[in-house]
Amino acid sequence: MKVIVASFQCESNSKAKLHPQKHDFEYFQGEDIFKKLVVKDVFEKNGFEVVPSIYAVALPSATVERETYEYYAEQILQTVRENPDAAGVYIFFHGSMEVEEIGSGELYLLKKIRGIVSEKCLIALSLDAHANITDELCSYADIISGFKTVPHIDQVECQLRSANALCYCLKNGVKPHAYMVRVPFLLKNDTLQTAYEPLKGLIEETLALEKREDIFTANLFLGHCWIDAPNTSASTVVCALEKQTAERVAKDLANKLWATRRSYRFLCEAELPEECVKRAIEGKERRIFITDSGDNTTAGAEGDTTGILRLFLAANPNKKTCVAGITDYELVNALWNTKDGGQVRVESLNADGVIKSHGEILGWTKEIIGRSLTVSFGNVDAVFTEYRSAFIEKGNFDKANVDLLGYEIVVVKLGYLFTELKPYADRELFALSDGASCVELARLNLKRIVRPMFPLDEFDWEA
Repeated sequence: MKVIVASFQCESNSKAKLHPQKHDFEYFQGEDIFKKLVVKDVFEKNGFEVVPSIYAVALPSATVERETYEYYAEQILQTVRENPDAAGVYIFFHGSMEVEEIGSGELYLLKKIRGIVSEKCLIALSLDAHANITDELCSYADIISGFKTVPHIDQVECQLRSANALCYCLKNGVKPHAYMVRVPFLLKNDTLQTAYEPLKGLIEETLALEKREDIFTANLFLGHCWIDAPNTSASTVVCALEKQTAERVAKDLANKLWATRRSYRFLCEAELPEECVKRAIEGKERRIFITDSGDNTTAGAEGDTTGILRLFLAANPNKKTCVAGITDYELVNALWNTKDGGQVRVESLNADGVIKSHGEILGWTKEIIGRSLTVSFGNVDAVFTEYRSAFIEKGNFDKANVDLLGYEIVVVKLGYLFTELKPYADRELFALSDGASCVELARLNLKRIVRPMFPLDEFDWEA
């Protein structure tokens, strides 16, 4: 029996401006997809013939344009057409890909696949914890497994969970039942972290449920608030041997998740940018990080705003400060031939500076994707990047030829501080800045979400 394997991912942001292009997707085809996916051994050890399709994954960006989407979706569909007798299909999606003129990219592709394979073919998915589950998804997928960690560190386990469940069902002739309950809340994504209560206890409950023989997966999907779409919200999904079990457990988890809706708080100081800058300058800690949440490149924003940089330039701090990862293609290219130590005029900031260092920037998978140029404005250094980049670890600073340890204040364009940077932070400040990844739901002006929606509306609800 054959199992088709593929991955197609891009977390969309309706408020962002940069639509991902074909070259923005990290792309592998055939056997090379297993440089990224870990499920091949599971299927082969269970006696299945593995048919690899493609792996196409892009950084969070604006909505995907239809031409770009169909370029990759068609390759997966062609693999399915060539193997219509496949017993199973495994796809690693994100779950929040919004496509121009189409809507949910995941649902659209699943519908197309279902039109090709036999009725007995089982489809298994792995999804991000921030997936916006569509009402129809469980009609087209048999097994759905989501990440159980935010920040995400269990991508491997999530893949294996879906793959093992698919193998079990195929070998035992089992047709699993998937049931989804939409939970009508959209909370600030950066407050939803699974290492802390109340999510910690709920996640532990899903793990306990998955130890039962009659339940394959039990999932909490927390939603992705930066997509303006009818399926944008939290949800629960349970896959079980019996439909009644899946429905009962999914509703119970949904009610428990709803009951926690008022419990989520930022785990660090969250203030407007002006207050964050003031606190950082006055702070006594050795190194203070500020995350510019409204321009968070890991949430699809462009990373090109200079609001916090301007606040520091106006404040002229006596602390060594670094603002890292401002996307400015024109500036990097215009000033690139100026040697280190050379004086420059940055017209966009109406400021004179000195070139501190030339460097490189890393992509999501740590490959070099372009150049960086660091300009010093007195005690404030700004790292400008040729292309969008997320400064999530010390290695990003090293590649830019910037000494992270030499600064007392560091600004990065993220939401919650990534685990890799936490050891360097003696204090964290979360800037509630405007932008494509603004965390204040009321400021996003979402028009297409289904109302009522907490916290925009106050209402009673039960699954």
